[in-house]
Amino acid sequence: MLAKVLGERLADKVEADNTVLAAGGTVFHAGMLADGPESPRRRTVGLQAAPAFDLGARVSRETVAAAMLDEAEVPGFPGAVALPLAQ
Repeated sequence: MLAKVLGERLADKVEADNTVLAAGGTVFHAGMLADGPESPRRRTVGLQAAPAFDLGARVSRETVAAAMLDEAEVPGFPGAVALPLAQ
């Protein structure tokens, strides 16, 4: 699915992700973004703990931003992929 959406840019995204990971940074992969407030039940998980892929799942931009700020302040997933979830 990413190949269809990103097309020729997919290789650039993979390279950018790998660069961040190699430097010990965290790469966030968010699902479908939605408008709305930060979820009070939000959580961030590592890729290995990700729930099954769900095209209907949505996460607000505010929830993603809060997860990124949390990670910047207290890294929980250095050198790894993290997924911000609404619940």
